[in-house]
Amino acid sequence: MEKSNIAQNGLTIKLSDFEGPIDLLLHLIKKSEMNIFDLQIADITSQYLDFIHAQQAMQLDVASEYLVMAATLVKIKSADLLPEEEPDDYAVDEEYADPREELMLQLLTYKQFQVASESLREREQLKQQSFPRTQMKAPDNLEQPITLAPGLSLGDLQTAFAQLLRRKKQEKPIRRHVTAETYSLKEAVNNINKHFLQHQTGEMIPFASFFDDIYEREHLVVTFLALLEMAKDKRLKLHQEHQQQEIYVEIEAFGEDE
Repeated sequence: MEKSNIAQNGLTIKLSDFEGPIDLLLHLIKKSEMNIFDLQIADITSQYLDFIHAQQAMQLDVASEYLVMAATLVKIKSADLLPEEEPDDYAVDEEYADPREELMLQLLTYKQFQVASESLREREQLKQQSFPRTQMKAPDNLEQPITLAPGLSLGDLQTAFAQLLRRKKQEKPIRRHVTAETYSLKEAVNNINKHFLQHQTGEMIPFASFFDDIYEREHLVVTFLALLEMAKDKRLKLHQEHQQQEIYVEIEAFGEDE
């Protein structure tokens, strides 16, 4: 297949098999099983020129970039055939760009883009083979979110609890009674209910007071989880007037020991 477009000087034909002269060169290198780092310039130049002549023989105008690459290959081939000049010690050093090295760099760069393009194409194909699930309606028995006052987030609670853990670590007594029993969530809820009995409904209790005389990390964590669970059950509400200020617990309903 061929794709044509109208140029200023007539009809220019671009073969759809190749995206440009570098793409054509890579095709010829792969077909001839050459190494990009050790190109046989004479052979690759002959193959490239044969391709250009074949297009012209079919009375097709070859795009200018293909002709520029042909000239570059001929230049490199001619430089290889000429004898090397002896270095002149008195010559002024000037920046010199080796056309062979520049060509090799272009080939490697284009090949990298080819590999990346192929990887993206494979991802696109995989994505086309996947079908997203339609939106589902939330079940009626979905757990209620934790009741938080406006301006207070779970992140604020986590920050406050992390600060509490650091303070408790510093306050931990040197001698303490160590128990091997696991502290359950049920026990923590019962202890919080006992703490509630010292107050009235609607009263604001400092969040940190629920952790008094508790130093074991496991007990601290379970107590924190128990407070969140009771907030989810609408038995308490968490408040904070301003960021960085102390968090308070408001009693909403007294519960029996579980």
